[in-house]
Amino acid sequence: MTAPSSTYRLQLHAGFGFRDAADVVPYLAELGISHLYLSPSFASAPGSTHGYDVVDPSRLDDERGGEEGFAVLADAVRSAGLGLVLDLVPNHVGLISPENPWWWDVLRHGPDSRYADHFDIRWQQRGDGPPQVLVPQLGRPLEGEIADGLDLRLVHLPPPHGDDGHPDASWRIVYHEHAWPVRPGSLAAAGFDGDDVDATLAALDRDRGRLLSVLLQQHHRLVHWRRANTDLNYRRFFDITTLGGVRVEDPGVFADVHRRALELVADGTVTGLRIDHPDGLRDPAGYFEQLRAAAPEAWIVAEKILEPGERPRPDWPIDGTVGYEFANLVLGLAIDPRIEGVLDDVWAATTSDDTDLTRTVDDAKREVVTSLFVAELDALHRQLCALAGGAGSVSDPRALRAALVEVLVTFPVYRTYVRADLADLTVDDRRYITEAVTRARARRPDLDEPLDLLAELLLLEQGGPGSADFVMRFQQLTGPVMAKGVEDTTFYRFLRFVAVNEVGGDPGHLGTTVAAFHAANEQRQRDHPTTMLTTSTHDTKRSEDVRARLAGLTEVPELWVRSVAEWRELAARHRGEDGPSGEHELLLLQTLVGAWPIDADRVVAYLRKAAREGKRHTAWIDGDERYEADLERATRGLLADPDAVALVEAMVDVIGPAGRWTSLAQTLLKLTSPGVPDVYQGTELWDLSLVDPDNRRPVDLERRQQLLGEMLADPPHPVELLGRTAEGLPKLWVTARALQLRRDRPADLGPGGRYTALPASGARADHVVAFTRGDDVAVVVPVRVLALGARFESWAWGETTIALPPGRWRCVLSGHVVDSHGAMPVGDVLAAFPVALLVRDGEGEA
Repeated sequence: MTAPSSTYRLQLHAGFGFRDAADVVPYLAELGISHLYLSPSFASAPGSTHGYDVVDPSRLDDERGGEEGFAVLADAVRSAGLGLVLDLVPNHVGLISPENPWWWDVLRHGPDSRYADHFDIRWQQRGDGPPQVLVPQLGRPLEGEIADGLDLRLVHLPPPHGDDGHPDASWRIVYHEHAWPVRPGSLAAAGFDGDDVDATLAALDRDRGRLLSVLLQQHHRLVHWRRANTDLNYRRFFDITTLGGVRVEDPGVFADVHRRALELVADGTVTGLRIDHPDGLRDPAGYFEQLRAAAPEAWIVAEKILEPGERPRPDWPIDGTVGYEFANLVLGLAIDPRIEGVLDDVWAATTSDDTDLTRTVDDAKREVVTSLFVAELDALHRQLCALAGGAGSVSDPRALRAALVEVLVTFPVYRTYVRADLADLTVDDRRYITEAVTRARARRPDLDEPLDLLAELLLLEQGGPGSADFVMRFQQLTGPVMAKGVEDTTFYRFLRFVAVNEVGGDPGHLGTTVAAFHAANEQRQRDHPTTMLTTSTHDTKRSEDVRARLAGLTEVPELWVRSVAEWRELAARHRGEDGPSGEHELLLLQTLVGAWPIDADRVVAYLRKAAREGKRHTAWIDGDERYEADLERATRGLLADPDAVALVEAMVDVIGPAGRWTSLAQTLLKLTSPGVPDVYQGTELWDLSLVDPDNRRPVDLERRQQLLGEMLADPPHPVELLGRTAEGLPKLWVTARALQLRRDRPADLGPGGRYTALPASGARADHVVAFTRGDDVAVVVPVRVLALGARFESWAWGETTIALPPGRWRCVLSGHVVDSHGAMPVGDVLAAFPVALLVRDGEGEA
């Protein structure tokens, strides 16, 4: 296997398909990228803008260009000497009917479908009716839909996925844009002649109530959408009803899900795979064993979100994660932890919410367990009750349910990976289970016996029929609870300092020491030298440049305190009767400062989403329209208020330049640290984006290509580069030169390139990160740059030095040359440009 030297992520959709991506390939090659990394490319729901709702993994998406368009892209990639990385979605498929042929077949034939085992369904049967799966997609209860109109009707159309010879195959149940099949023989069972189309339709027109008799004969049970969270009887992705879990632990299902992708790997078209959400799988380790056996030479990384302190799984035969942990690590270098007390005081004075992060997390996880995941909780509870024995509280269903909720709430990581059939329990898995049960016991000592039983089951100390399945399903639920409770609720409630509210991050921890950064790099080089590194993705809550700018606030606590006080006074002019709340006013200020300049429509859309995710003042379900109206009115009012705009612009004037140099530093660190750096589309220039869909806006790649071509044809002088900072040229230049050096010097910057931290000494030693890769490449960047003065002059470093190995070093970014004799003044190294990428002996001239 040859790992990429770097990747570039493109988001594909109907407006930017395979042929459009092919047009970008020459630019990526010129930039220095080794592998194009695509968002999910297989057939997805019509109009999908992300591709994670795959409806047919056996074919490439027609809206993106289909097989022909993909062939054009593959040829372009091959001709440019690049590789291709696909984003695969093995955990779920889009339950979009009739587009998904598997789901259509299951809904038509029920447990007898050849695809029935592809889905994780708990079939339900009412009386002598057929086994059914719940389909919660009606806008109101079924009886109302039947009685009050023609939105729900029976239609005669050609079968969408081939005719199986039965006359009922041409009938379907239609509701707005949705359609579901008719079970063979169900029309006759309901008293209709399926061959006589006109008579059947006339009978239904005369008596709408007869439609109910047809619906009761189906393998799908249509119900109001609100019943999804409480009554659903199939596994889904998080709380998204239209994404159904897939059982890839079954070898036949694995083969069906991966056949087309593995064909592309086998013929050399695809050389890398990014695996989406493996934590949703029943047995991730077993899945990766299957995948590695099927693609032994592929570069494979997984979207595994590691909680702070959690280690990658050593038994997964893959190259690493997608790099969220690096994004949090490198941002921490720019954050001054000494501001924590100030942030606490401002947050406490601003919010009506709980200021304790642990309680906020616990409350949020409890809320999602008991509201979003009731159906999943009920299923686990039934299993636990069946496994319980003896007398006392162990046989009390209410106590068992309470114990289950407590452990789900207190679970410290996304999940464990106990392989119950192998009696396999690692030290980490044992520790996480024990920690959760211990915390639960401290909170609820009255649940001592049920918690004992739960611990014994999860630790494989008690077996019996059904116990293994219980353990595996429990592990599949802790991840969704963590994701929805922390990422999608807590991170929108605990708004003390939102730059650290990032996937895999810890809002309660501020800052990364230089020593900790070096230690993490050294460990990564040793254990996972080809893992992915990232700073922005399609899922990050804020782009790398927004976070980099906000980090500067931690160096100016007086500015933060004064600005928040003034902001609250200004916000009072625009508050409505129902809001916004103090915490949302604080979020608005941070959002504006981080993403300025930004238009009102983008801010309003973001604030509305953030408020709904937080679920305090409004929500996606049963939202408060008055609160949202006041939130929008206040937001637009503040953006039209000259005093408010002046305040934001004054703050940006102070921290904006520091944010740009911080961005250059984290960009260079990503591109030169051990691992495989990824560039998210467009972020080679300044990118001030918020969470999706804001970060999936169209990118002007032609402009980037033009700028790069000009710079490579006539390499700019550092003064010229810095004079065009507003255009983003310094970031594009750093990105291109570092990527090109990575590509050209794999011995130094590749997986085998040794990593050596360079010690610093002097008054500003904590403000510089320096290291060498291999023998002849060195990196020097400043961190927490506001401490260096308003213009970051080289003299601000004073007598601070780094232990740069002796020799003549040329910066490939500026052309600046330094001769080191051991203790090299940092001010000399960074005299010409804010960051330095050095090559010994004068190689790699700019």
